[in-house]
Amino acid sequence: MSGSEFDVVVVGAGPAGSATAALLAERGLNAALIDRAAFPRAKPCAEYLSPEAGRVLERLGVLIRVRERAQELAGMTVVSPAGRRFTGRFAGAVPFRGFSDRGLALPRTVLDADLVAAAAVRGARVMERTRLERIGGANGRRTVEIRDGAGTRTLTARLVVGADGLNSRVAEQLGLTRRGRRRRVAFVTHMAGVAGVADVGEMHVGRGAYVGLAPVGPDLVNVAVVLDARGPIPGSSARERFESGLHRFGGVMERMRHAEVVGPVLAAGPFARTTLRATADRAVLVGDAADFYDPFTGEGVYAALRGAELVVEHVGDLIERDTLSAEALAVYDQARRDVFRSKWLIERAIAFAIDRPVLFERVADRLARRPRMADLLVGVTGDFVPPRAVLRPSFLAKLVL
Repeated sequence: MSGSEFDVVVVGAGPAGSATAALLAERGLNAALIDRAAFPRAKPCAEYLSPEAGRVLERLGVLIRVRERAQELAGMTVVSPAGRRFTGRFAGAVPFRGFSDRGLALPRTVLDADLVAAAAVRGARVMERTRLERIGGANGRRTVEIRDGAGTRTLTARLVVGADGLNSRVAEQLGLTRRGRRRRVAFVTHMAGVAGVADVGEMHVGRGAYVGLAPVGPDLVNVAVVLDARGPIPGSSARERFESGLHRFGGVMERMRHAEVVGPVLAAGPFARTTLRATADRAVLVGDAADFYDPFTGEGVYAALRGAELVVEHVGDLIERDTLSAEALAVYDQARRDVFRSKWLIERAIAFAIDRPVLFERVADRLARRPRMADLLVGVTGDFVPPRAVLRPSFLAKLVL
């Protein structure tokens, strides 16, 4: 193949794209990985990795390096608008056991750079500071028009993988984008000097908003404020909107009296992005480009990594056989539904409860009184407890009755 001809062009070098490129290159396919940024780069994200994410990181050869610079999380604490608090611990979700009984949290500047390097080591051609302009073709090959410092040029590929995130240009150009009615947005930064940070992540729920805290380094905390954007949000900048949202949480603000923001405030959203399907002729979507409903459960990085595995498992052979019609690629859509359908249901159920304070208070009260149930629910969001464990009628009845 020439320098512009590839088996696969992956657009977006976050966890989904880098993992996909790495695993396809490891399989012997000629893969290009393009991203408009240069790495390392910051990204608006909760920066949390569930216990099961470690399994994929180990497969990619980066787990040891990631663990050396990450903070370990033993579970999650959730605080309701009225102050009811429950904690679920990964190690308590017996009889289920994940890859680890700890989650990890670290800056995306670190994680993403490691994953890009893993793709390059396996033979993927990494093109940073490269912007997607247009996708064309479909019958014999896809054409991918890109722009970098040298100007505009065209790559060709058997398959294009859209891994370019929540506002995917690949999904938009292929006509696969759908938006839900929820209009939540997030403002995310790092802060130093936050008091009372322990070995768990935290979610503080308010009316129409919530705040997430995750320690990502020594005296460094990821703070994410998620707000309903259906109405006006006070402030003219991301920093002002972050601060106005944070001030709605008095208990959190009290712990930040001596804290300081130590990085830019980045914005993300609106969320509630879905697709009817994640495939088109000679194209697939993976990670947030395929689906991202709400960040509350913190499963975005794991879903990205697991989605990359599904591409390799179900599309790898099709690439080699050059059988890449939308009809043939439907096997990937089905695999995504099989793996993620129950998790999608739980995400939406949690969002439903958050939007209804009376219901959420009742659920929080039940989980505070029944730590075993809290452990199971947090284990589901840790991606190692099967969703059926909390979708049983008996479990659901105990949550609300």
